[in-house]
Amino acid sequence: MDRDRRKQLKAIGKAEVERRSEELKRALEVANRSPIGSDAWAAGYAAGTHREQWLRRKTPVLHQKKLHELFVVRPEHGNGWGPYPGGYVLCLTCGSAVPSMIRRKFFYWRSCVCGNIRWRCILFFWCRVVVRDSEQLAPIKLIGRS
Repeated sequence: MDRDRRKQLKAIGKAEVERRSEELKRALEVANRSPIGSDAWAAGYAAGTHREQWLRRKTPVLHQKKLHELFVVRPEHGNGWGPYPGGYVLCLTCGSAVPSMIRRKFFYWRSCVCGNIRWRCILFFWCRVVVRDSEQLAPIKLIGRS
């Protein structure tokens, strides 16, 4: 790889980092509209953090109205999606957010509104996810609103 090509790739990388930083900054401003540094901002930040902790602890399925009421939805960048604790996928058919991975539970029987994604867990040892159309899924990140 020659020097000019390295410089070009470095400039492209810097532009992408800047674009993603601005996108994250806008999402955080939507999540907490109070001026940064104020007591209201600190209280809003704490409320948003508590919502994110609740999300990781309970792993609920969030339907469209509740999802946008409690969280700011951002697309997760990358190639495809993989399950990880606290990760969510968005069903593009109905707009529900479904956990990409759950801890084994005594009983967990949930699905999105349209039934494209269905979680089934019984008695800790049997856990299964069924996805009808994987093309209708998008990995997302959720930021708690204040």
